[in-house]
Amino acid sequence: MPAAIPSSPRRRTEPVTFFGGRFRVPDVSQRWVPPVLVAAILLVASVVPPGPVGGAAGPLPVDELLHAAGYAALAGALAGALATRERSTRRAATLSFCGAVAYGIGIELVQAGVPYRAFSLADAGANTLGALVGTAVVAEYRRRMRR
Repeated sequence: MPAAIPSSPRRRTEPVTFFGGRFRVPDVSQRWVPPVLVAAILLVASVVPPGPVGGAAGPLPVDELLHAAGYAALAGALAGALATRERSTRRAATLSFCGAVAYGIGIELVQAGVPYRAFSLADAGANTLGALVGTAVVAEYRRRMRR
């Protein structure tokens, strides 16, 4: 008689043996696609030669608004990926904020070594502000959805 086929697909984790112990390997599927894509877009946009972005939109230059929007998207995507049943919204928001800010600082440091780019505290500040806004929006959305 043929072996029975399981009726349900694998769940979130599947135990594996590694170095003589049992560890759980998480299913790193679709929830990590958005933050990885946003991070890749930010990296590429940060190291290619700058385009003709300029001018101002209110009190902030367009460049800083683009930085804030990009890092709001990154922090929001990270918060969505990090939010699980086992992890609180506050912890996911804190981790996503810190991750987005660290990524922004890392990108600024990379730009310091690129001849046509430069490290900018204004950009780092805009990245941080954007990460704060993105994290706050996702945290508030999740709070309202729980009601």
